[in-house]
Amino acid sequence: MTGETVLVVEDEGLIALQLIEILEKAGYQVPEPAYSGEMALRTLEKSPIPDLILMDVGLGGSIDGIETARLIRQQWSVPLIFITAYTSDKMLAGMRKVAPDGVLIKPFIYTELLDLVRNVIDHVRST
Repeated sequence: MTGETVLVVEDEGLIALQLIEILEKAGYQVPEPAYSGEMALRTLEKSPIPDLILMDVGLGGSIDGIETARLIRQQWSVPLIFITAYTSDKMLAGMRKVAPDGVLIKPFIYTELLDLVRNVIDHVRST
């Protein structure tokens, strides 16, 4: 069991549940997911800061995942991994501006997810 906390920010309920199940089986603590950028910001304001955030790039609502990540980076120092099914040049450029700690392309293999999460957390802890 790892014990680290991972906040899932994903607007597609089934994908959020899949991510939570994978993470919890691997021993991570996963609070209630955020289904929008606004919900993610509210969660961070009122809850303990997680060890990592998994952020869907294509969030619905008034702010997408890239803008949400930018706003998070302005207020909190928390590692962030983008999850996306879109890899257009414009999308990749937007993600690079936020400087995520990793990017996972949908559909993903659960071992890729867990390896990336573990590597990012280990890297942050060693710096």
